[in-house]
Amino acid sequence: MSHAAQLSRNLAVDDTRLVAYTLGSGPDTYILIHGIGMSSRYFRPLARELSQHATVHMFDLPGFGNAPKPRRPLSIEDYARIMWRCLDQLGVSNPILVGHSMGCQVTVEMARQRASAGAAVLMGPAVNQRERSAWQQGLRLLQDTFREPLAANLVVFSDYALRCRLPWYFANLPVMLSYALEEAIEDVTVPVLILLGGRDPIAPREWTAELAARCPVAETAEIASAGHILMYRRPAEAAVHLLSLRARV
Repeated sequence: MSHAAQLSRNLAVDDTRLVAYTLGSGPDTYILIHGIGMSSRYFRPLARELSQHATVHMFDLPGFGNAPKPRRPLSIEDYARIMWRCLDQLGVSNPILVGHSMGCQVTVEMARQRASAGAAVLMGPAVNQRERSAWQQGLRLLQDTFREPLAANLVVFSDYALRCRLPWYFANLPVMLSYALEEAIEDVTVPVLILLGGRDPIAPREWTAELAARCPVAETAEIASAGHILMYRRPAEAAVHLLSLRARV
């Protein structure tokens, strides 16, 4: 498959549905998992970069993007279990899991649930345990909008307002806030890369440093001047870091 082509598939796990988008081909497989309120759309620049060298699967998680909403809010453990079931359907083994924001929680939980992950990448991991409240996270999100390009903000706001919509966002917010990433990451044994934007107010350096300190297999890297949505604004640099992770696997 040409790296420019994209294959879309609707997947079902029991009564829950997701949408998978596949680009590229190659021996390595990257799984891109978006954050709360978002969809796979903001991963497209990064996916295009990675697909020149590897197979890339992006997902719209249940209730986000083009995936229909399930009957009830799901836990992080639910999202991880469902993602593994979807990867089974796609015939994926030994994937490199890549999460952004709340997607980092799903990524870590996936690595805890199965030992078959090749590695895990956490980009802008949420939630900073010093700011584990809805109003603090909202304030940081607003702060970050002034550090992102207009195109990125348009993707964010259209996903929040038109695809996710506020009722589903607020139903998932307690799920994200209650998951203690700093504790869960201690159980991860596969190589971990924590990738941060140098101007990310949601996942600042002291928070990512704490995560790395709690996980012996974790390393950190920084993309200077990038905000929270670092993979949208600086996809080529992010891809270099992700592709170099294979050497550790």
